[in-house]
Amino acid sequence: MRLLAVLPPESWMEVNILSTLRRYYCDELHVMHYPGGMGNLGSKAWRTTREELNERLIRLALALKKDGRLDLMFFMVYDDFLLVETARRLAELNVPMVNYHVDMAFQWYRIIRTAPYFHVLAVAQKTNAEHLAFYNSNIEWMPMAANPEFCLEHASSRGYEHGISFVGSFNPFRRALLADCVRHGFKPTVYGRGWNGSSVSPYRFDWDAYKVVHDLWFYAVPRWKAEGAQSLTGALRRKWSRSVAFDELPGPEFRPPCTDEALPAIFRSSKINLGFSDTGWHGNDAVVPSRNLQCRLRDFEVPMAGGFYLVQEAPDHAEYFKPGEEIETWSEPEELIDKLSYYSSNIAAAERIREAGHRRAMSSHTWRHRFDRLFHRVQQRGLLPC
Repeated sequence: MRLLAVLPPESWMEVNILSTLRRYYCDELHVMHYPGGMGNLGSKAWRTTREELNERLIRLALALKKDGRLDLMFFMVYDDFLLVETARRLAELNVPMVNYHVDMAFQWYRIIRTAPYFHVLAVAQKTNAEHLAFYNSNIEWMPMAANPEFCLEHASSRGYEHGISFVGSFNPFRRALLADCVRHGFKPTVYGRGWNGSSVSPYRFDWDAYKVVHDLWFYAVPRWKAEGAQSLTGALRRKWSRSVAFDELPGPEFRPPCTDEALPAIFRSSKINLGFSDTGWHGNDAVVPSRNLQCRLRDFEVPMAGGFYLVQEAPDHAEYFKPGEEIETWSEPEELIDKLSYYSSNIAAAERIREAGHRRAMSSHTWRHRFDRLFHRVQQRGLLPC
């Protein structure tokens, strides 16, 4: 297959998406990277750059089509980068166009303006898919997955080096749960940005007048129809919460953000890997869960690397793994503490789940499984030759 991929220059996309396309599907893979634009809409310089990048994309697609070297265009884009006129002009090439959306819980609406021009919208989570279907009914469920070759190459077999570990950036919800772990005598090792003064926190927000007006103009009504008052109050709570400062949490061992290559070894060498499926927000002294839960890339990376995973239960988890047999889940903070206590002292039980989870990931949750299904469905629609 001769494919054009349009996506941000993010390392996880190279490790998982592009490497799989190169290895298994593409005779020719043409890649156009673009810098993320969601947080830059207030910048006139970025908007000029965005227009130039969109023109470059059109020229590239036209040239590939003219030379007979374009069978499919695969995107991971939001409206913030891809202009509506660009999507329309690309659709005129009569080449199948797929857009893969990986944050349906919080950003589902950011493709509604360009959605009608895609032949398929692939979504990593089912959350809000019914609202997105109003703009394009050709939706295919394509959950996240993991790269087995990458995980197995970089996973360590040196034995356990961490009791409990968590990999992820700071936010108040995660801080509150880790603080509860510390109060009950657990000392997790935490990798990520913003947990102490040595790394910049991603948990910040600046009011950008242009972006606020832009989002209200294009998204306020669709979001209100789909989400009701929560579309406004939830966003305001999250943005307000970012103005509150937090002291460094005593107890955990904080380490800098790690590379993609280091992740499998961390997962494999940790007796328990923690997962938080909710970002939550806080008000004054209390942390309130948003209950807007979704499965993430980490949910597949940890079992694929051979790690035992204790994750906050999200709606889709039971569709991927058998909780209690292939992964372990928790719903309330008290349950998290109870299961940390149990599996910390019952390593054999954790080992059984770890091994079963790894087998399930290998048999069902590689990126090759995902793309096989996606391309088969595209062929069924008559968009690709069988």
